[in-house]
Amino acid sequence: MYVSIALIVLAYVIGSIPFGLIIGKVFYRADIREHGSKNIGATNAYRTLGLVAGISVLLADFLKGFVPVLLAKSIVRPDLIPLVGVLTGIAAIAGHSYSIFLRFSGGKSISTAAGFIFALWPVVLISLLLIWIVIVAVTRYVSVASIVVAVMLPILVTIIYPRTEYTILTIIVAILLVYRHRSNIARLLAGNELKIGQKPSVEED
Repeated sequence: MYVSIALIVLAYVIGSIPFGLIIGKVFYRADIREHGSKNIGATNAYRTLGLVAGISVLLADFLKGFVPVLLAKSIVRPDLIPLVGVLTGIAAIAGHSYSIFLRFSGGKSISTAAGFIFALWPVVLISLLLIWIVIVAVTRYVSVASIVVAVMLPILVTIIYPRTEYTILTIIVAILLVYRHRSNIARLLAGNELKIGQKPSVEED
């Protein structure tokens, strides 16, 4: 019990590490929160700092979700993995979204969610990635693709890995991910959301 709680707390702390901010300041002398969408995630890093920065932030944020869940799978009893594994992943997402190091602000958590999904349900991640790629190719909106795959997460998990706890907890994850994209939804409705390849002419709100 105590080990499981410790793993969940550790996942939150790891998830809280703002790699987008760190990479921007250390390697580019820039505070990513002052540019573009002001988000600390991979998409804003790519738009404002370039491809290498974007990929670096993507991988770092992915590992924030992947490593804690992998650790949980290695330590806890097999019968506890379904529950503790998902709770650990949710804690990592919560850390990225509401970082203890950023006064409980943070990013959209798609990359961190992908890491935790891959650690528990690799087939689901592959399916979501294919959906994401198709939607981005058709719409050129990263935010639209991210929102759609968030909604698809509990549906695919329920179909491929049918467990009641998985369904309930992934619905919570989907709600959190969509909520974190509320500013993107507002920009989509206003018609000023940036597409892939577009640079902001002015700083976004």
